[in-house]
Amino acid sequence: MAEQAQLSPEVVIAELKQHGVTHVVWLPDSETNFLYLLMKAEPTLTLVPVSREGLAFSTAAGLSVGGAKPVILIQNTGLMESGDSLRGWALGMNIPVVLMVGYRGWTRHGRNSDTAATYTEPF
Repeated sequence: MAEQAQLSPEVVIAELKQHGVTHVVWLPDSETNFLYLLMKAEPTLTLVPVSREGLAFSTAAGLSVGGAKPVILIQNTGLMESGDSLRGWALGMNIPVVLMVGYRGWTRHGRNSDTAATYTEPF
């Protein structure tokens, strides 16, 4: 019988460390507070908050060019808001960056009435 993968804040932190992530560029939100507390306590990670999701891509690009290994943590609605920045910075300049995107509009019980889930995957 195959085991189900368990996703927890501790597992996320362990994976970030295993892959040598140095910075987490993120837009603070209440849904990721559980993860924020662990990231803040982790001495190998530097948290870089941004005021708009679109700024995450230029910030991560600058960190990457400077030798850091950033990850962007944003919500799916923020991913859609930052489409041009994603296009211009990450894709246009071929800057490697990993995105962790919260899936607003989808729960473990399936899609809810929030239309964010409707547009996330096509985007």
